Parts: sequence; C-alpha cells; structure tokens
Amino acid sequence: MSAAKPPPSLEITREDGAAGPVFVATPVLTPMIRTRYLLVAGLLATGFIAGAGLAPDELAGMLQWLAVFCAVPVLLLWVVMLTETVQRRAVRLGVTTRGLTVDGARIHPHETIRDLALYPMVGGKPLFVAWIDPARDYRHKAEMTLVVGNVAPNDAVKAELKAAGSRNVRLVMHRRGGHTAIVLVRGLTLSGGQTLLAALAAELRARSR
Repeated sequence: MSAAKPPPSLEITREDGAAGPVFVATPVLTPMIRTRYLLVAGLLATGFIAGAGLAPDELAGMLQWLAVFCAVPVLLLWVVMLTETVQRRAVRLGVTTRGLTVDGARIHPHETIRDLALYPMVGGKPLFVAWIDPARDYRHKAEMTLVVGNVAPNDAVKAELKAAGSRNVRLVMHRRGGHTAIVLVRGLTLSGGQTLLAALAAELRARSR
C-alpha cells in the first residue's frame, strides 16, 4: 500500500476584516540553488584553507587563492537564500469600499483597476485574465471555469510556463488609462495563483464602478 501524499502547503487564506475581506497570499518560491551546492562549496573552501596551513610555501599561496574563489560563491549563495526568504513573506490584499489595499498601506481605488492577470514569473504572456472594469464583457470561458473552481492548465498555459522557464506565477494588476501595471504577489504556484485570481476578482467586481 502506498503512503498517502502530504497535503499541499496552504498559500491563500481569507480573513474577514472590519473594512472587508483580506486575502493573505504566501509565496512558495522554488529554490533555484540547492543546499548541497552551498555545502560542497563550503567544504572545498575549508579544505583549501586547511591545506594552505600544511602545504609548503610555494603551494600555500595557490591554495589560499582557491579558498577565496570557493568562499565567494558561498557568500553569493547565502545572499540568494536570504533574498528568497524575504520574497516569501506573506502579502495581505484587502478589498474595501474605497479600493484594493496592499499590506494595509497602499490603496488602489476601484475606478482605477482594469483587470487582474496571472503571468509566469519571468516574461511570457498572461495565463489567465480576470476583467474588473465594468465596461468589459466578463463572458470568458476559461475565466468563468476558473471562478467556480481550479482548472487544469491547458496546452497553451503549459507552453507559456515552459517557455518562461518557470513553474511559479505572479499576480499582476493592470490599471485603466495606460498606467503602469503593479505586481501584487510573486512566486505563487499555478493552483494558488488561480485561487487568488478568482477570489480577489469576484470581490473587486462586486465593488467596481
């Protein structure tokens, strides 16, 4: 009998605040650099340093330089790991009568929001688009399927993710009037991004004007 699979990590939660619903999105970024690479580089640097203390003078200098070359990647890897930790912080998106709040501070009025879209982490075309602008027709088959539940990514979505070299997605808010788009959350899984897109779009539409 095969062991049961562990439940997926919870990325999106909803809280009902006094001003309206708040969606808490926790990115699940896939580490691009494995811990074993950090360990190997650290062991090599330690070995070269120890060897420099035991080796003859003519070899000690070369081993010390090799240790420096190994130490630099170790420091860079630590910086990358710390950056990923910061990027994993939860983002709070609140829907109020005035507009969309981000982390309780920045607010984007309802009348300025055009649509929400899921993109691959790097480049690519929109995977799903949810129109918020009331002047738009909401009869999009893929989007309506998304609103009633998660949908399996079709071939076009898979091709975009593959072309972008990413399995994770970012939630982007486009604004009316040609204003610059705003990235709300980075590093969600596709299923988590779909859930957030559908739930947030439904709340924003109810208050759009």
